[in-house]
Amino acid sequence: MKFQIKRWISQIIFLISANLGALGIKTGFCYPFFYCNACPAASAACPLRAIEVGVFKAQFKWKLITFPFLIIGTVGVSTGRAACGWACPVGMLQRATGAVPRFLKKKLKFFSKIGQIKIEKYFRYIKYIIFIGLVVIIPILIGFMFTDICPAGILTGTIPFWILNPKYTPNPFFNIALVIFILFLILIFIIERGWCRYFCPVGAMFAPFNKVSLIHVEVNKKECTHCNVCSDVCPMGIDVPNMHRDPECILCGKCVTGCPKNGIKFKRL
Repeated sequence: MKFQIKRWISQIIFLISANLGALGIKTGFCYPFFYCNACPAASAACPLRAIEVGVFKAQFKWKLITFPFLIIGTVGVSTGRAACGWACPVGMLQRATGAVPRFLKKKLKFFSKIGQIKIEKYFRYIKYIIFIGLVVIIPILIGFMFTDICPAGILTGTIPFWILNPKYTPNPFFNIALVIFILFLILIFIIERGWCRYFCPVGAMFAPFNKVSLIHVEVNKKECTHCNVCSDVCPMGIDVPNMHRDPECILCGKCVTGCPKNGIKFKRL
């Protein structure tokens, strides 16, 4: 079976498991990826929401704080940021839309330059600012929660719930959330995995674990001819030949299967 087909199967299985609540199956776990527990079919909790509630207005609930970190940490130490590429339903959505930005990049010069400007690498720190600022600090000081306006909440929570309950009244942040959701859709149709690259706070939680994970992607630099096929197929816009345990790598394996020299491999410690 082709490697990328296996990844599709994995993502579909995780999408189904994330929605087992439709069958009455609820778990006491947090999702090890970006998904909303407000979804009518949700089977687990959003790790971001658990943290927000745990620190809300400095009334610290340590079980709610430590539990998602333990889950993310365990998965992260084992496989790094692989959950973004193999499990996350929002990542799966961006995989499905990825052909559009690739097409635009080939056809229009403007889009071909996106992701190549020198300051682009600094944009990738926005997701850490969102996590630290909006998920942790703001809930402590003010009480406002990022998950009230996150696009996954609109997509998997508000819209399905509204369909099932037409008289449903959204929360006061709905208009802001809707604007962010529209911007999210625009983003993923013009930049491949744009949400993962720049804004996903769960990705920010996982990214540092790429430096220490048991499984990682390794480039044999002695065999590398710098043909850049690997970088061209990378959905995260990574300079693959020069990477070493890059925090942006989602271990999707496209560079592994794309390398004409078979010089890129999955490695285990």
